[in-house]
Amino acid sequence: MLEPLLKQAGQLPSLPEVYIRVTELLETESATGIKIGEAVQSDPALTARILKLINSAYYGLQNPVTSIPQAVTLLGRQQLKQVLVGSVLASVFKDFDITAFPLRDFWQHCIKTAIIGRQLAMQNARIIDHEVFFTAGLLHDIGWLVIAKVNPGSYGQIIELAKAENKDVIEVETDKLGVTHIDVGVALLEKWGIPGLITQCVRKHHDIDHIGSFEIETSIVYLANKLSRLELSGEEEEEEKLIADTLSTIPNWEKSKCTAEQITIACRLSEEQWLEVMESLGMVDLDIDDSIDETFLFNTDLERP
Repeated sequence: MLEPLLKQAGQLPSLPEVYIRVTELLETESATGIKIGEAVQSDPALTARILKLINSAYYGLQNPVTSIPQAVTLLGRQQLKQVLVGSVLASVFKDFDITAFPLRDFWQHCIKTAIIGRQLAMQNARIIDHEVFFTAGLLHDIGWLVIAKVNPGSYGQIIELAKAENKDVIEVETDKLGVTHIDVGVALLEKWGIPGLITQCVRKHHDIDHIGSFEIETSIVYLANKLSRLELSGEEEEEEKLIADTLSTIPNWEKSKCTAEQITIACRLSEEQWLEVMESLGMVDLDIDDSIDETFLFNTDLERP
């Protein structure tokens, strides 16, 4: 059932040429920071977004970064590559006619998942590339944007049906659409040539059981997806209790190899930083449908009790 839906959607969106060109340079050892900077700066809007994000509290750099070559030096090529993915997302979907879909809430959820995932990964000494978790979090629900393009009202219908029939959202997606947002998201990432680790995290972000070579990595994104729903009060004791209560409802969260204290820190950071990151990526400026019923604000984490 995936192919008919993709056919209805038309061609899956492609990554901008500037992204492809810059990524190729980042993977070429002989390419200098100046040459990479020149390629990025051919797109002024992309340059501005990257510099704004790198200078945000999210990265916490002591001195301001004023050029892409400087960013390459300070962050390294792998980190810049992940920043680049985030920076192109808003432009990739800017021309999508997505109505009756909670776009702002969707991006808030994805960005909070990204921030929590990156922070949790930083707590694990085995994990070297932390930025890949930011990208995985940002992309984990991307299939929903393609589904919303085909049938803008499908999201609200699926959530309503899941609540009415006491089913989890993935089950209802399969029954109603014949495909899930995970299937569509993986198809899109494979078209984009996104690395296997990120694709596996997207594929398994609703799975309870995590086994195989990426089990810790997929567990972290699974956990971050769950935690991104929390709204923290700012009161330390209340937050700690809320997070402890939430963890008691998340099966296998311990497979992420994170402690409750590390999780609390990650959740607080996401609460502090999500809006600034959203602004840095240019997502606050996207058209938002204010007529959407608040009942249907983005949440695909409904599960059968």
